[in-house]
Amino acid sequence: MKVEKVDRRVKYTKYMLKEALVALIREQHISTISVKALCEKADINRSTFYVHYSDPYDLLNQIKNEVLANVMLYLKEQDQDPTGSNFQLTTILEYAKKNSELFETLFSENCDYVFQDDILELSQIISSQYNMDMDETAKKYLKEFGTSGCISVFERWLQDGAKESPEYISEFLKKALQGGIMCFKNPE
Repeated sequence: MKVEKVDRRVKYTKYMLKEALVALIREQHISTISVKALCEKADINRSTFYVHYSDPYDLLNQIKNEVLANVMLYLKEQDQDPTGSNFQLTTILEYAKKNSELFETLFSENCDYVFQDDILELSQIISSQYNMDMDETAKKYLKEFGTSGCISVFERWLQDGAKESPEYISEFLKKALQGGIMCFKNPE
C-alpha cells in the first residue's frame, strides 16, 4: 500500500512540474527558465526536481516524448498505421485540436523546435512530397521550405483557436506542398 502512495506523489510531482514548465514557456523562452523559477511555480523543492530531471530542457524533452507517445496511441485507437500508406495528417491535427493549449505552447517560438520537426516527421507529410527524382541539394532545401511552411500553418491554426477543421488544414497543407501558391489562385 505504501508503494501506491509514493507512486501517486511522484505522479503528482511530475504533473505539477510539467504544468509549471508549460505555463512558464507561455511567458518566456525555455532558455531563460531556471530550475528555481520552475520549482517556485510548481511549489516543489529543487532537490525534488533533481530527483526526476537534470534541467528544464530534460523536463521539456520528457513532455515532448510523452506527447509523441500519446499521439502514437491516439493513431492506433483511430486505426491509423504511421508506417502505412493510409496514414493521415488529419488524425494528428484532431489530436492537437483536442490538446490545443499544450500543442500551442510546444509550437510556440519559446519552445524547442525539435517537437515541430518530430510531429511533421510522424505525419510523413513532408517526406511523402519529396520522393521525386531531383538532386539531393534541391531535396534538402525543399524539405526545409516545406517543413517551415507546415510548422507556421500549424502554429497559426492553433493560435487562431483551431477554427478550421483538421481535414481542411490537412488538405490545405497537402495542396500547398504539391502545387504551391499558384494552385490557390482564383480562376478568372
